[in-house]
Amino acid sequence: MFRFLLRPRWVLLHVTVVAAVALMVNLGFWQLHRHHERVDFNEVVAERIVSAPTPLMGVLDEIRNGKLSPADAEWLNVSLRGRYVADQSLLSVNRSQDGISGVDPLTPLLVNANETILINRGFIGQNEKVPAPPAGELEIIARVRQSESRRLGQLSDPATGVLAEVITIDLPRLSQQIENLNTAIYLEVLESRPSEAASLARIASPNLNSGPHLSYTVQWFIFSAFVVAGWVVVVRRKVRSGQSRDETL
Repeated sequence: MFRFLLRPRWVLLHVTVVAAVALMVNLGFWQLHRHHERVDFNEVVAERIVSAPTPLMGVLDEIRNGKLSPADAEWLNVSLRGRYVADQSLLSVNRSQDGISGVDPLTPLLVNANETILINRGFIGQNEKVPAPPAGELEIIARVRQSESRRLGQLSDPATGVLAEVITIDLPRLSQQIENLNTAIYLEVLESRPSEAASLARIASPNLNSGPHLSYTVQWFIFSAFVVAGWVVVVRRKVRSGQSRDETL
């Protein structure tokens, strides 16, 4: 009754079904792994963004000594003092916040005679005038961020020349035009004294939702079950059609 299952075209069907199910199950477990990664990430970030500010120079010393990686420092709150180098300001473009497109003004801050750190001063709408940075010595509380890298399919900034606008906050690239720039981290302003202009909004906190990975996991497992069910239906129909012919004979 089941000898037809060994025919070449049926063997090809079996192999295709097994391959499809294996692929879908693996994709399901991959999405499940991504879900757990996201949950772990959210827990770490949620803890760091409410941490008490620590002195920036201590964090930088630990990064230089290898005790702390930029990834481990990211999202920590730090305190620092310094003066903006206003004439080296530039804009991070193609940014959005609260459904509004705009730019992030970036200005280097001189924290000592031999070190400059890039400051993301905030967010402002596309059609608004970008305010100048506060003058004089400032006291800042800020959030640590890592240097960005271009994402797949994203436009890239020119590799050479002085940039007035950037798509990616690539610190090694910007070190070509900003002297003594720290290339491990940059900072997002949370509080500033003197304060920034009222038109400049604070950079939004990271979105800590778990994303769609868990629902994708369920979908892939359901798809794999549908493939197996479809194979069973096809085989049963073939068996019944063979029994019908036998009864007719």
